[in-house]
Amino acid sequence: MSRFGDDPRAFFRQVYDAAAPWDVGGPQPVLAALLADHPPRSPILDVGCGSGDLAIHLAQAGHEVVGVDFVETAIASARRKAKALPEGVAARVRFELADASRPSALGFTVGAIVDSGFLHLLDADETTRYVVDLAAALPSHGRYYLQAFATEFDVLHTPRAVTSAELTARFNGHSGWRVLEIRDAEFLNRVGPPVPAIAACLERI
Repeated sequence: MSRFGDDPRAFFRQVYDAAAPWDVGGPQPVLAALLADHPPRSPILDVGCGSGDLAIHLAQAGHEVVGVDFVETAIASARRKAKALPEGVAARVRFELADASRPSALGFTVGAIVDSGFLHLLDADETTRYVVDLAAALPSHGRYYLQAFATEFDVLHTPRAVTSAELTARFNGHSGWRVLEIRDAEFLNRVGPPVPAIAACLERI
């Protein structure tokens, strides 16, 4: 059973019945700044894209972007947002219902993968499988950008903490990666104060 019960899809469907707590009307600022400091290559895959704010931000910056999520309501919301964009921007972004934990199985080549709050949803075994799949999905010099919680909550159905030590252990030269940057961050949300977070840019060797 995952951190989100025996049916995570049902859990997140219920979250998206209303505005999700992490939908703040745009990308997380620290992740947007990290992407600006370490520019990605298109096309970009947004894993766990939710209602699409990060993917749309990247499309507005000129990138080709595909957002994937396994929650139908989230993808429907993202597609509505995309339809409201200027035609040139809308042509650069699309949203698909898919398993974000298996980016290599999606059937298209990407230059970068962005992750705003996906990795911290996975337990240890799921994370190990996901990191292997990321490596298969990205070419040499392809980059993985992430932002995740850096604190644990003693509450059911909440993300786990991701630490700098974990990232450097999982993404290193032995596994075919190099760390370009890890920085402190905070996750903005609609329901409370910002949550301590971590953001990172990791590159395939």
